[in-house]
Amino acid sequence: MVKVVIHVDEAVKVQLAIGNVQNLLAALPTSEVIVVVNGPAITTLPAGAWANLLKQLPQVELDACHNAMVSHQITATDLPAGVTVVAAGVVRIVELQGQGFAYLKP
Repeated sequence: MVKVVIHVDEAVKVQLAIGNVQNLLAALPTSEVIVVVNGPAITTLPAGAWANLLKQLPQVELDACHNAMVSHQITATDLPAGVTVVAAGVVRIVELQGQGFAYLKP
């Protein structure tokens, strides 16, 4: 099984990242995929940009960086159901890479 962490920190890259997730899972359906959203891209979570992905691919873990949330005045209640808040997106990415996850940044 392939394990991939996808790092999204730019709002303009969200649709590309979603396409990457969909294409990866179409080709390798047993993959474990975690998307870490931080930086300015955090604003796309309450805006609904990830809603279809959350519905269509519930096996994908979507992590929101708490530091970025604070910077952009976003609270956990602003996030869609199914999003996991992590203390720091960069720490989460490093931890996942240490667990053998491949790193992808669209």
